[in-house]
Amino acid sequence: MSRLTLPDLTTKALDAARLLAQEGCREHTIRRALGLTLPQWKALKEDTEAGELSPLALALEEGRAEGAGDIIAFMKKRMGEGSERAAEFLADRVFQLGRGDGNADVPRVAIFIQAAMSPDEYARVIAVQQQPGVLTHER
Repeated sequence: MSRLTLPDLTTKALDAARLLAQEGCREHTIRRALGLTLPQWKALKEDTEAGELSPLALALEEGRAEGAGDIIAFMKKRMGEGSERAAEFLADRVFQLGRGDGNADVPRVAIFIQAAMSPDEYARVIAVQQQPGVLTHER
């Protein structure tokens, strides 16, 4: 079995990979732009022996993070201008509000309590009866 020859990626090549990743290019496009074969690409993306990202993998991750940051900054600006769609995008896709910890089998309970209500006003909305050791509620 022949040993794979890996090219040394220059700073210019890593910068190109970072920029292409920031622009949202797919990995096969970046690989072709760098003139790498698929086996070379896979080998250059492998983590170092110390478990750190390789220079190529780091460049790709940094580029993706920068691109995502650009989108988030744009959407935050739009949200500040009153765009509900931008707010929904950020809440759903970025901050994942309304999603649990990933365990869809566990039912979720949301309780909203109007803090400005007096105890008597609150009692008219939900009847609460205290029993020895048990708290029940009715609607």
